[in-house]
Amino acid sequence: MSRRRGPGPSSVLLTPDHAGNVVGVDPHKRSLSATVVDPRGGLLAGEHFRVSGDGHRALEAWARQFGRWGRHTAVFLARRGYDVRDVCANRTPRSDRARQRGKSDALDSERIARETLAHPLLPIAFKRAGQDRGPDECHELLALWHNQRRSILASRQHLVNEAENMLCELPLELREQLPDSKAVRPRLAALADRNRRRRYDRPTALRLRLLDEYRARIATLDADEKAVCRELSALVRASGSTLDQLCGLSTRSVAEVLIEVGDPRRFTEGGFARFNASAPLAASTAEGPGEPVRHRYNPGGNRRINRILHLMAITQLRCEPRAQAIYAQARARGHTKKEARRILKRHLSDVIYRRMIRDLAAHPAQPLLAA
Repeated sequence: MSRRRGPGPSSVLLTPDHAGNVVGVDPHKRSLSATVVDPRGGLLAGEHFRVSGDGHRALEAWARQFGRWGRHTAVFLARRGYDVRDVCANRTPRSDRARQRGKSDALDSERIARETLAHPLLPIAFKRAGQDRGPDECHELLALWHNQRRSILASRQHLVNEAENMLCELPLELREQLPDSKAVRPRLAALADRNRRRRYDRPTALRLRLLDEYRARIATLDADEKAVCRELSALVRASGSTLDQLCGLSTRSVAEVLIEVGDPRRFTEGGFARFNASAPLAASTAEGPGEPVRHRYNPGGNRRINRILHLMAITQLRCEPRAQAIYAQARARGHTKKEARRILKRHLSDVIYRRMIRDLAAHPAQPLLAA
């Protein structure tokens, strides 16, 4: 079985060594729509179920009668020994020519089943590898704290933007008393030290009161972020990862890598580079003796991991001799600055992959996190 990541269809995959039917499932908050197709793609049946224990058991019993899904369903089936796979959310509409047949839950579940049937080597659900099934508890905690931090950052940035707009609306006499800086925090701190006995018109007084509240809420979010980062650090240590020993990787970056990558054994070294888009795309024409083989920027892949590689490359170019040597060699071969940075990113992708494999071998009882 396989499920589609994100809101949308999911499905059950029976690989060639377990030949049989494929169940496609379109999951929603309260309901599931399932479709069964045979190994040749023929439509066998369709049904709807509730997202609940009884609904999942009914789905299992219904699917079993055809021979041998969404997170709750995937967890339920994975823990019962079913082969649950992940299908990228953008593949199902593309496979049906942008849904020219229309859209419905039944059609979505049929599409995901056919997509799974056409690609039997889809990755195991929850980013696991080998015989591992279902979500990993350590990862669940790491992902929850990481998402909490992202939420804190978004809320804080919203408050900072609101405060900046309000600072620009203050009377000129007040603005001239603030530091000559584009940064919001120093201006808020200076505003807190103002003469509070002075009386202002009502709109200005309200702006000042709101700015005081923004400053307090931003300070609270700062403290919350520090607490979350402490939790992330503890979970990274518990995972057995040593990625934070690499130059240019903070604990927060390591946490994001562990969440997005999952078990590195599901990739080859080159496959990991394609996953994070550090492997460039071929862009040569009229190749022949003496003609250069050119590549171009890869806009696909996991952009979060790609961003971490970019920041890591920029950091290492400032303080890591080996990275500086790789960059200099690329420039000496005629590559542009951007191309040389991409070459360094490709090298760093291999460094991260090898370190994750080494960590996994060193801590077999604590497998790296899976999503």
